[in-house]
Amino acid sequence: MKKIIITTTILSLLIVPGLFSGATGSEISNNNSLFKIGRSKDANEIYYEVKTNPDGSLDIKDPIQIYWIKYTKNNTIEPLTMVQQKFAYGLKFLETTPEKAEFQFVSYSKRTLLLRKNSNGNYGVFTEVDGREMELERVFIQIDGGTFWFPKITRVEVHAKKAEAGELVVEVIRP
Repeated sequence: MKKIIITTTILSLLIVPGLFSGATGSEISNNNSLFKIGRSKDANEIYYEVKTNPDGSLDIKDPIQIYWIKYTKNNTIEPLTMVQQKFAYGLKFLETTPEKAEFQFVSYSKRTLLLRKNSNGNYGVFTEVDGREMELERVFIQIDGGTFWFPKITRVEVHAKKAEAGELVVEVIRP
């Protein structure tokens, strides 16, 4: 177990040079940001950023980097744990090309999301809300009890904007 933790930590540091070198949340805002997840449990947030090659195409092996900003720990940045990646906030990629990636959350296979460039030429994550394409901005998860393995999620809010108009929309999912 100790060997797995050490290997995971080393790989995380190699995959994202500089990301865990004392950076704080205020230093992370950049054009690679796709969306974030907040929870009612605490102020910490999970960030999803696009990973590209020098020519601007998607890194097809790992197109999205995921990490925590722990606001409750002086804005420290931490990778997801293996459990969080495999059972909660990780992603399952269905198809990946240099231009786009289709994926689902490992914990919610009812919705497929699409990573591609938006009308501004930046990468964004798109989903359908009420039959219309929207660009995802953030997700909020309301947790009301339960256990570590089985949290009681009473509401999920999907905050997105209409691709063509920029109008903000909030979809509420009650699992």
